Amino acid sequence: MNPFLKTAIAFYLIISESFVSAQQAVEFTANYKASTNGIGATAIRKLEILEGGLYRLSNSIEASLAGQIIAKLIQTSEFHLGAEHLVPLSYNYLLTGISTEASSINYDWDAGLALSNENGENWPIKLTSGVMDELSHQFALRQQIKKGNTDTLEFQLIDGDEIELHRYRLVGKEVLNTALGKLNSTQIELAQVESNERTTKIWLADDWQYLLVKIEQLDQSGLRIKLELESATVSGNKVVPMLEPTGFAN
Repeated sequence: MNPFLKTAIAFYLIISESFVSAQQAVEFTANYKASTNGIGATAIRKLEILEGGLYRLSNSIEASLAGQIIAKLIQTSEFHLGAEHLVPLSYNYLLTGISTEASSINYDWDAGLALSNENGENWPIKLTSGVMDELSHQFALRQQIKKGNTDTLEFQLIDGDEIELHRYRLVGKEVLNTALGKLNSTQIELAQVESNERTTKIWLADDWQYLLVKIEQLDQSGLRIKLELESATVSGNKVVPMLEPTGFAN
């Protein structure tokens, strides 16, 4: 482990009120069917618990056309869960295939700065409490829903050379039909993004640690993205559908 990560971990262990109680997340692996304007894709989303109380959330997507892989996206975010906050340490994004894009964020909380890199161009970003990246904020959103903290779902995200505000709102509960069967879910939607006009709807599985079940997204250009759960394990247990009522005996 590099010296920066060792320093960051030590720092946040000191300021955390209760490091042990913060270990509330469990490992999972989930497989999804994805589509983008008719182009099929598969996706894998995984949460791993690393040494030193670190977590790694990863997301990979492969898009295919006529049996050929035309694009592959890999995202990873490493973070620490404190007693009150999720503290991101690093983020990486790599898109290959028809086009290539790469970005990364390295957080130096001691210095109060993050170094954001996008396709070889760098920007220093001043850090304040709560600033995250695309993946870590998705996990933080899930944790807020899990805790029942749904009144204010606002997150600051580093995007290139700026910080964006993402605001979500709770839509409600829904029994969702999935490839696995019916799942109890909580639906939320993206209410505001400062830099872009798009609609995003998200469903999380109530009975499975609020695992991501489905995403639907439509932006102003007409690009439609859908992600739907195919199979998953949560804390080593296979995700299964909710039990259907069997009725009452006479």
